[in-house]
Amino acid sequence: MRLFPSLLLGGAVLATAGCASSRPASTPAHGELSSLSAASRPDAAFCEHRVPQENCTRCNPELAPRFMAAKDWCGEHSVPESQCFQCHPDLSFDPLPVLSADADLKRLSLQGEDVPDLASHAVAGKVTVFDFYADWCGPCRKVDVHMFGLLNQRQDIAYRKLNVVSWETPLARRYLASVPNLPYLIVYGRDGKPVRSVTGFDLSALDAAIAEGASR
Repeated sequence: MRLFPSLLLGGAVLATAGCASSRPASTPAHGELSSLSAASRPDAAFCEHRVPQENCTRCNPELAPRFMAAKDWCGEHSVPESQCFQCHPDLSFDPLPVLSADADLKRLSLQGEDVPDLASHAVAGKVTVFDFYADWCGPCRKVDVHMFGLLNQRQDIAYRKLNVVSWETPLARRYLASVPNLPYLIVYGRDGKPVRSVTGFDLSALDAAIAEGASR
């Protein structure tokens, strides 16, 4: 099911003009948003349909069954949901920055499984940013772009990602019961204690929390 009209594709940013991704009021009758349309490299060629040439189902009809099998299909417009500009007019496919080999990034929850104790995953001597995200959340990927840049510049930041998947997973039930939208981030200071949480796409608030955590 499509949870919100903004999305993330594998190594690419797909963002709509809206801000944070909110709890869905209902389930739209469209396909899921997969990573199959993502460009494989920063210099990937784009076709006349404004989609990476290698993944466009209108240029490569033989690819359509692959998208359909992943439930990434907009039946209304006969294209993958992840390539449907009529449903998602502001799609883009900008790749994420390449992370340096020593960037401190780990994924704590891949499919919404519970992580009972965040504090035990805070890295001593570093600011630890816990990022609750979802693949269907475009603004979440914008946070990745920002954080990847910081990770490449600084050695005192640890980035821990937790894939919510949906609002009904054990992870979401534990941490997001009172959170209205994504992204949702919790920042711990170098002393291993929580600094503050940031709800929604607010990079200024995130940077301020990181700065406060680094001063501890």
